[in-house]
Amino acid sequence: MFRLTNRYLLILASVAITLLVGLSPLTELESGPGIRFLYAMRGMRTPPSDVLIVSLDSRAASALGLPRRITEWSRANHAALVDGLAASGAAAIGFDVLFERARDPVGDAAFARALRRAGTVVLAEAVSRQKIVDSAGREVASIEHRTLPLSLFGEAAHGTAPFILPKSDEGVFEYWTHLPGAGNRPSMPLALAKLLPEDARSGVQALRAAPVSHRLALNLYGPLGRIPTLSYDQALKVLEDPLEARRRFAGKAIIVGLSEPNQSLQADAYRTPYSGPDGVDVSGVELCATALANLLDASYLRRPGPIVELAGLLAWSVVLMLAWLCLAPRMAMFATLLALGVYALGAVSAFGSAHLWVPVVLPLVIIPGVVVGLGLGAHYRRVRIRQADLERAMEHGLSRQAFERLEGVLGGMSAGRTVFAVCMCSDIEGYTTISEALSPKATRDVLNRYLEMFIPRIEASGGYVADIVGDSVMSVWLADASPSGARDGALRATLELDACMNGDKHEPGALPTRFGLHFGQVFLGEVGSDKRREIRAVGDIVNTASRVQTANKLFGTWILASEGALPEHRSDIARFAGRFVLKGKRQSLALYQLSSNPAALVCAPEFEHGLAAFVSGDFDTAVSFFERVLASRPEDGICAYYLGLSRQLVRSGAGPEWDGSVVLSSK
Repeated sequence: MFRLTNRYLLILASVAITLLVGLSPLTELESGPGIRFLYAMRGMRTPPSDVLIVSLDSRAASALGLPRRITEWSRANHAALVDGLAASGAAAIGFDVLFERARDPVGDAAFARALRRAGTVVLAEAVSRQKIVDSAGREVASIEHRTLPLSLFGEAAHGTAPFILPKSDEGVFEYWTHLPGAGNRPSMPLALAKLLPEDARSGVQALRAAPVSHRLALNLYGPLGRIPTLSYDQALKVLEDPLEARRRFAGKAIIVGLSEPNQSLQADAYRTPYSGPDGVDVSGVELCATALANLLDASYLRRPGPIVELAGLLAWSVVLMLAWLCLAPRMAMFATLLALGVYALGAVSAFGSAHLWVPVVLPLVIIPGVVVGLGLGAHYRRVRIRQADLERAMEHGLSRQAFERLEGVLGGMSAGRTVFAVCMCSDIEGYTTISEALSPKATRDVLNRYLEMFIPRIEASGGYVADIVGDSVMSVWLADASPSGARDGALRATLELDACMNGDKHEPGALPTRFGLHFGQVFLGEVGSDKRREIRAVGDIVNTASRVQTANKLFGTWILASEGALPEHRSDIARFAGRFVLKGKRQSLALYQLSSNPAALVCAPEFEHGLAAFVSGDFDTAVSFFERVLASRPEDGICAYYLGLSRQLVRSGAGPEWDGSVVLSSK
């Protein structure tokens, strides 16, 4: 639909704009609307059964008669919980609570003893970041400070670990697996995962086999409460029944922390893609449990690196642009929508089954907008150019239907190309005499009526009127796809026009017309300057066809054609006229007479004998044969021409370079 250069320009434009988009802040949309779209399309999923939350909440405080502030609870309660969970076979216990200050000595001592007995408890530590700024207030460095639990507890526990959630304008969607600024310490989810049996932590093994960034994307299971949760008092009640406790807690990772359904009482609530219009966010302990569950079943989100994402976006823009380069606008739009649907389904499927987080906002909204805009703009420009081409074509006698066919073959009239074609040059006999006897307006009317008969017959046979100069018309039949079809079409149109213009029936608008046909390569397209362009057929073949047409005047014939312009195996419709060197040419050309009247092509045997004698240089014998032909066929113009030429050569001689070809001195 476009020239090659235009194709490259459109592809380069789409790639350049996509590159700018891929390097711009617009990529941050994937962490907002993009991830929300993927979660919405996938829906909630079932978390693994080996992760459980024991929530410190107002309900438990009320049921146990404890203060509402969990920091005021006696740590003897935590000791009882740890002892019960350890006895029930819990594989790992994490406290998402910072025990940084001493409370009642009895409770603290009991908690420390329970931690030491269990040997599988990881306590939380806090990390704070202190900015260092210059005199202008710009941050030049930072220092991270760790706040550890009371040494009494830290030394008794299996270990301590932080859990840091980087915040963004869109909420949280990832966490630190290690903290580079804090000695590259593993986070709590990773520390707990390492306490579980090998067969229950495939994600940890995957991390070891394929090192990843210190930040992993959370693969959420749903809104608040999606991870199995027991209130603190409920957990203590379950521990009263050893059999039930072992069924509920054996082999599991238990995380204890504040998870309050009442958001006003939740100290660490985080906005996630599952945060609803009701404002209910997800607690920090549930996000910690989510990270741990992701590690256990290796379902954390994988996201392609920036370079891979950018390369994918560039390739995607090229794929979408190809539809606009190869298809009509409606089909291109349909193909674009189909491609977007396939991409969206693939992205959602990859997100749900392979936990692969690929971009969706840029490839489904922004890049298609760019491509469609460029495609429609290029189509509009092409329509304007095509309209201008059509207007110019119709000015020169090319109908809309013929223009559309020709444009489809050439790839645009302004481009044009070199093609093999049959060229037919026609000329009205005595046009100068006709125009002298008429006014200019009357001459125009006569010519218009003539062309109204002429042009439709050319186009009906698959040809195109490439040029009209006065009373001369240059028509072409493109032969690249089917040379035989082009020759047949040219022959059919020429014979129909001969019968119409030169036959016995004088139709209104008909004028006696001579025709010359030749075959070869021509350039067909626009020719001219920026201020004026015309659709022309240009090349030596065009000039030769004009010379062939002029040769009709010498023989008194209406149609002459070169051997290459004739259909194969159609000698029955042509009479060999001899070989001629046309004006301005060096090589001889075999010409044949054609006629819509079969009687005009009847050739007496004496003419063939005379032509053979003429070619061999025996001009006396040739004169004898030609005289006999003319005695019986005085209207045979070709024979009369050869008779006159033979008599002249009898007197002057042919010369040493004679090869039987006649050199024509007139155009």
